[in-house]
Amino acid sequence: MATTDTESNTPAVPTDDGRAYGRPVGQSDLELTQVGAGTPSGELLRRYWHPIALSSEATSLPRAVRMLGEDLILYRTLDGTPGLLEPRCCHRGTTLLYAKVESDCIRCSYHGWSFAADGTCLDQPCEPDRGRNRASYRQPWYPVVEFGGLIFTYMGPPEKQPVFPQYDIFQDIAEDEELVTFDRFAFGGPNVAPCNWFQTHENAMDPYHVFILHNTISGPQFDPRLEIWPTINFQRHDWGITASQDRKLPDGTTLHRVTEIRVPTIRVIPTPTLAYLGKTNNMSWTQPIDDTHTRVFAILRIAKGSDPQGLGTYGPDERTWEDLSEEEHRLYPGDYETQVGQGPVTLHSEEHLSSTDRGVSLVRRQFKEQVRIVAEGGDPIGVVIPGTTADEAGDSSEAQPVSLIAGNYIIDADTNLSQIPVSETLVAN
Repeated sequence: MATTDTESNTPAVPTDDGRAYGRPVGQSDLELTQVGAGTPSGELLRRYWHPIALSSEATSLPRAVRMLGEDLILYRTLDGTPGLLEPRCCHRGTTLLYAKVESDCIRCSYHGWSFAADGTCLDQPCEPDRGRNRASYRQPWYPVVEFGGLIFTYMGPPEKQPVFPQYDIFQDIAEDEELVTFDRFAFGGPNVAPCNWFQTHENAMDPYHVFILHNTISGPQFDPRLEIWPTINFQRHDWGITASQDRKLPDGTTLHRVTEIRVPTIRVIPTPTLAYLGKTNNMSWTQPIDDTHTRVFAILRIAKGSDPQGLGTYGPDERTWEDLSEEEHRLYPGDYETQVGQGPVTLHSEEHLSSTDRGVSLVRRQFKEQVRIVAEGGDPIGVVIPGTTADEAGDSSEAQPVSLIAGNYIIDADTNLSQIPVSETLVAN
C-alpha cells in the first residue's frame, strides 16, 4: 500500500509496484546451459554420441564446424571416410580448413603433413625419409559414426566411450521405405537458432503451449484434432520424461499422443500434422553448438519418394515459415520466434513456473541429477560402455535397439491396449 509524503501531502510511489526500474540482474542456471569442456553440464554432454553435421556436409572440401563450444574441421577422404579433427595443425598451427583431402588422409597446406581420420601422422614430406619420427606426432581428433544421413561424434573421455545407440524405428527398413534427414529448427525456422540449446530442448515437454501458440495466437498450425483440449499426464523413466495427452475425438475414439525426451539431447515428437499414426516415424537431436547457438537434426522413416509431412503451416493461407515476411513472423509466431525470443540464454531466475510447467521442471531436474552423477565420477543414464556391468553382452560393439514410446495412437473398442503406452507410471501433479 502506498504511503503519504507528509510535507507535500501527496501519495508516495510504492517501492513494490512491479516496475522494471531497479530490478535485479537475471541469472541463468549454468547446470542446464553451459556446454564447454570442463563445465559440469558440458562434461555430461560429452558422455554421449551427438550429430554434428549432415552426411552431405562431409566432403573433400574441409568444412569448419562447431560443437559443444569447440571449433573443428569436418571432411571426407576420397575413399569415403569421414574425419573430424582439431583445426590447428600439430606442426606449426595453421588451420586445416585449407588442407587438401586425398584418398586416405587430409594434408596440411603449409608443409604437407598428412593425417588419417584418427589423427595418425602418415607423411612429413619435408623431413628425412618423409618423417622418420612421424609416429610420434598425432593430430587431435574425435571419432565419428555415419548413420541415417547424419555424422555423429563422441567428444568425451576415451575410456567412457559408449556403444553407438540404435533405435527400433530405424530397424528393418523395407525396400519401399527410406530414411530421410533434415535440419530445421522445431517445426519451422532456419537450421541454426541464436539461443541456448536447453530452452529449445525442454519445449518438447511443454504440451500446453500447443493450444496457445499453435492455435489461438497463430491459428491452427497443425492437425485440427490437436485443438481439442486433452487430459495431460507426465511420466518419469530411467532414461527420460514422457508426456501423454488423451483427446476424445468426435467419432468416439481417443487420440493418445505421447512425446518423449531422452537424456541428454533427444526429443521424440510424433508429427503434429498427424500424417503418421501409430508409433513415431521420426526422432530428433538438439545440437548444442555453443552456449548461444543451436541446431536441430531429425531422421524420418517414410515411404520412398513421399512427403515427410512433418512441418506446420503459418497464416490463413497456410504458408511455410520461410515464406513469411518479417511482419508476418510477428503475426504468426511459432516455436522459433518464442524460443529464440527468450534471449541467447534464458534467465531462469526471472521465471515464474506454474502447474502447467510440470514437464519442463521434470526435464530440468533429471538433467541436473545426471550432471551431478558425472561430476561425482559416475556414469550417466542411457549409455552402454563396453566391458562394464551396464554392458550385459560384455565387450560388444552393438547394444540392443532402444525402443521408443512416442506416437499418435488412435484407441477404439478394438484396440489392443497392451501394444500402446497408455498405462505408464504417472508423476503426481
